[in-house]
Amino acid sequence: MSIKNLAGQTIYYGLSNIVSKLLNYFLTPFYLQILTYKAVAEMNIAYAYVPFANIVLTYGMETAFFRYAKKDNENMVLSTSMISLICSTIIATFLLFLLQNPVVHSNSGQLAGLLTHPESYLYLVMIMGFDALTAIPFAQLRYENRPMKYAAIRVANILTNVFFNVFFLLGVPYLYAKGHHWLPDIIGTNSQVSYIFLSNVLASGLTFVMFLPQLRKLRWVFDKVLWKDMISYSLPLIIVGMAGMVNETMDRAYFLPTYLKGSRQDQEKAIAIYSANYKLAMLINMFIQAFKLGAEPFFFKQAETDNPQRTYARIMKIFVALLCTMFLFVALYLNIWKIFLRKPFYYEGLTIVPVLLMGYIFLGIYYNLTIWFKLTNQTRAGAIITLISAGLAFLLNWWWIPVMGYFGAALATGVCYLVQMIICYVWGQKYYPVPYHLPKLLTYILLAIGIYYIYNWINTTFLSPKDIYAITASNVILATVFFLGYLAFILKMEKKEFARLPVIGKFLR
Repeated sequence: MSIKNLAGQTIYYGLSNIVSKLLNYFLTPFYLQILTYKAVAEMNIAYAYVPFANIVLTYGMETAFFRYAKKDNENMVLSTSMISLICSTIIATFLLFLLQNPVVHSNSGQLAGLLTHPESYLYLVMIMGFDALTAIPFAQLRYENRPMKYAAIRVANILTNVFFNVFFLLGVPYLYAKGHHWLPDIIGTNSQVSYIFLSNVLASGLTFVMFLPQLRKLRWVFDKVLWKDMISYSLPLIIVGMAGMVNETMDRAYFLPTYLKGSRQDQEKAIAIYSANYKLAMLINMFIQAFKLGAEPFFFKQAETDNPQRTYARIMKIFVALLCTMFLFVALYLNIWKIFLRKPFYYEGLTIVPVLLMGYIFLGIYYNLTIWFKLTNQTRAGAIITLISAGLAFLLNWWWIPVMGYFGAALATGVCYLVQMIICYVWGQKYYPVPYHLPKLLTYILLAIGIYYIYNWINTTFLSPKDIYAITASNVILATVFFLGYLAFILKMEKKEFARLPVIGKFLR
């Protein structure tokens, strides 16, 4: 499989991922418009715990599937991993139901509204269970290069989620106000967040149902020896994933609720502002996730070819150039992106967006670098790297949040991603050297960051000193000049590489 094939897959996965994410993104301004800041804080704190549970419930089986699956044993690996996940999900779901009382009475549980609306906890557990059961079927589609079906199921999931959110949060209250009192009084009982979770349950359940025909085709067998090998390979990935999630979601789940100063109301306001602006930074994450979906199976297959390191280096160069371009596309136009936040109440948090965007650049590079320990079966190295990053996250958030508020959480996230990227690169070059073109990579990153800060200084000092996020002709024109200038520079430097890619390549020959 060539880089062109990878690009084609990434475009397919990217389109499906971007379409599904954009549909989901439509919900964010919808939520910010109709929910109170308290409800926004509750929703984001609760959802912050879901990725942790998903990592534990899937325990690295997706990556293990890609590592061990081959054409002659795909069904064996598939059925073994699926049986393992079904059994573990049933046990874990039962245990989570037993733990309901201590969880909802915890500080974070109360901030998430689980104590007053315990049904939310049950919905969250169901979401986690369905997501775990669909992890391997999704991985199978990626392994078999079936991005169209993958995209169809992803988009169906989001459309279902959007439909029920609109139905429960707008349709039901409207009908109730018209006298249809057989429907629940969602507004009156202040249980809007519970219905957001219920919508997610229905969407996740539909996804599982859509995979049933695919699962019925399996020849259900369980290879104990294979399973032990897969578990030995995948268990360290739990630590990798869990420690990684410390940076990704622990800020909303634990650090901010614990270390923010002020009253409960002040904490809720800060978490709501932080969470809303975090969504803007995640625009760059769409591309990173799309790339991961196409790249992981590609990297394992590419490892069987001659000199795969050269291919990995070329991919990294293109990837970093695109990441930096997307960084500027968001950071230079924050005065326009702020419309997404709906209410001026959330605008004060826009200062964290560039910091988080830089963090995502480092995270995306780190994902590329992790191929060395996955190919050499040294997944424990990944666990050590992310444990170091997680330990640093605890230290920095404990130190910076009381001093800088939620900006401290954003800065800690960026620094932790930078540190784990550097460690992974240095360690990986020792055991699996890849000839990355460091001068170009550093140039692309530093130039993008420099352009943003030059623009920000000019805008703050001369163009719009009273309101740096005001939309004016001068700052939009300046942002566009800087963005197009950087884009022209990237295309000139990497014209040969981009010319080999599908779709855009024909315009550069």
